[in-house]
Amino acid sequence: MSELTLIIGGTRSGKSAFATELAKKHRHVCYIATADSGQSSQVYDREMLERIQKHRENRPSEWKTVEAPLELDKAVSNLNGNIDVALIDCITIYVTNMLLSSHKEEGDEYITNAINKLCSVCKNVPFHVIMVTNEVGYGVVPDNAISRKFRDIAGYANQIIAREADNVYLVTAGIENKIK
Repeated sequence: MSELTLIIGGTRSGKSAFATELAKKHRHVCYIATADSGQSSQVYDREMLERIQKHRENRPSEWKTVEAPLELDKAVSNLNGNIDVALIDCITIYVTNMLLSSHKEEGDEYITNAINKLCSVCKNVPFHVIMVTNEVGYGVVPDNAISRKFRDIAGYANQIIAREADNVYLVTAGIENKIK
């Protein structure tokens, strides 16, 4: 039976570390990265590449890794083999990828539909799914249109996932609090 867990928190709150610890409780883990290995346009600068490398170093080498910057629902549904849990890190990068992709002309509805499809897939797979996302609503109102659009869409995506999730944890300063 599948179970969907959402882990949300601010930047450097410890959410990925907490997600990794939850996933380590399972034997067969698939890590689904929404940023790829640096061979395509999903890596925008050196700092992002360093973050990707740090995430790689912090997860066990025996975990299977799938890179899915777009069409995350298909990546989850295509997992085969002996998987106990899929850890998706992170939804915020996924939203960014969609916002900047060739589908950007399709607007917010394209992204919210993709998030709804992802939730539907995750609720119907034979393994647990853990999603990591950033809480983007606690900061100041961004000073430009694209940043405000991103904040709004990411907020809607988080609401959709939280509504569908069996468990939701808020991580603040390395301390996780179960809120659902």
